[in-house]
Amino acid sequence: MSSDEHIAEGVRLSERAEAIDDEVFRIALGLPPGVISLTAGEPDFPTSDFVREAAIQAIREEKTHYTNPAGIMPLREEISNKLKRENSVAYSPGEIIVAPGSASAIWLMMYALADPGDEVLIPDPAWFHYSVLARLAGMTPVRIRLDSDTGFRLDGEELEKKVSKRSRMLILNTPSNPTGKVLTRSELEEISGVAERQDLKIISDEIYEKIVYPPHKHVSIASLSGMKERTILINGMSKGYAMTGWRIGYAASSTELTSKMTSLLGYSLVCASSISQYAAVEALRNPESLIYAEKMVNAWSRRREIVMKHVGSNTDVLSAIEPQGTFYGWLDISGSGMTGNEVSEGLLRERNVAVFPGSLFGEEGAAHVRVSFATSDDVVEKGMEGLCEFLHEHKRVR
Repeated sequence: MSSDEHIAEGVRLSERAEAIDDEVFRIALGLPPGVISLTAGEPDFPTSDFVREAAIQAIREEKTHYTNPAGIMPLREEISNKLKRENSVAYSPGEIIVAPGSASAIWLMMYALADPGDEVLIPDPAWFHYSVLARLAGMTPVRIRLDSDTGFRLDGEELEKKVSKRSRMLILNTPSNPTGKVLTRSELEEISGVAERQDLKIISDEIYEKIVYPPHKHVSIASLSGMKERTILINGMSKGYAMTGWRIGYAASSTELTSKMTSLLGYSLVCASSISQYAAVEALRNPESLIYAEKMVNAWSRRREIVMKHVGSNTDVLSAIEPQGTFYGWLDISGSGMTGNEVSEGLLRERNVAVFPGSLFGEEGAAHVRVSFATSDDVVEKGMEGLCEFLHEHKRVR
């Protein structure tokens, strides 16, 4: 066979594509039937009836065409109202863009704000998409270590040490995936001071804002004095409204940046689904959404207790800080003597339980696994039982 024939048979991938880690999708999407899955990063509740009815009505009214790339005006108006009402920050509809999910909005922001080789500061651990999206945008991820001894607090001094002449932005995620950390106002003020001194933009991913357990409270960094101008506020409908598959995210920033992002989105993704946009209008407008979110959080709070019960009963192999928000448990399994990768692979093979290895979230996650308790009480109970049994059975003497 000639070399030309060989090339024609296969697919020659770009360096960008080759650099993408496929592990997360292999784990999440390749699970066989019957697996006890603690991997899902989405609510286990259906979308509200009134939201679904709004989508059906939009279809009946033939609202099935392209929209403005920035999103339909009624949705941007409702987002503007929501941000003022719930987050104490004023953005006009002209400062808001709707995207097919928050990840798309983050990527567009990176692409609009940085040049190839510029650096983006990302906590470690953090949602694995951030580093991948940064590399796809031509940026260099620079990780900032978060320590469990300080409750995964992002220390201002450590942040400042990582800043270089190429640093352009910092990604914040509060409440945090995977640690469940909710940044306090004082912690955000410390970070704001660094951003102002170093002229950093803040991409504030607030997608889990409604999943917070008392007494903790979500504060948007954009609401702090002087921070709206340097913050790009990212949010969406996926987590707090049980609308993951509807793919509606949004970004709030300046009119100038929103205008450029509108063009970028129009060329790359065209627009978010028209039907999903009309459904999102109803989700934001209907006060029943707050009641529904509270119902979900109450269920996840109960399941959080199940996770922490097992942690407390197996301290020789497990430790964790109780999550303040989200529906994730960030479990330290170093007491077992195994890595997160070993546990993730062995647990699935021997106990039929799926978890994410912590290494996906950064180097600091090597001795961790992330479990999702956005599933039934019974599944959380069985999954944690299987995990603890596996850790004890394979515990290594150090």
